[in-house]
Amino acid sequence: MDLSIASALYFAARGIGLASINDTKQPEQYTTPARVLLSGLGADELFGGYTRHTTAYNRHGYFELINELELDVNRLGRRNLGRDDRVISQWGKEARFPFLDEELVKWAVECPIWEKCGFGDENKEDHVELHIEPEKKVLRLLAYSLGMHSVAHEKKRAVGNSGFL
Repeated sequence: MDLSIASALYFAARGIGLASINDTKQPEQYTTPARVLLSGLGADELFGGYTRHTTAYNRHGYFELINELELDVNRLGRRNLGRDDRVISQWGKEARFPFLDEELVKWAVECPIWEKCGFGDENKEDHVELHIEPEKKVLRLLAYSLGMHSVAHEKKRAVGNSGFL
């Protein structure tokens, strides 16, 4: 079990912490009544969001990147879903995985690699002019087109930190 991810999910599912309406107000103790936790699981695996995806592309191009993505997608059920479900259900919560919607996964798997990841030179103008990172390009472009510019430009951060991508 990947304990760093499991720990972050454990505390997120617990739903107890400090919350503040804005930066000027002192944070107060808060317990969420939410019964469902949304997870971003699948986004990195489908759209090339891990550092090893960049490394694979830089070493051997699209062929190695495709192999790495296929490996990640194929082990989601064995490696990630069970871990996440066990940790989240510990607190009587349910998890939802929007990026693992069957139709979205089908589309992502069939999508040409250069359209969902921006590692190559093909179609680069659509993300370079916007200063968008190549990892998860299609999600960043979608966020940008929806007016979520800061989200589209955000660097990837570890689980447990706030952020969309």
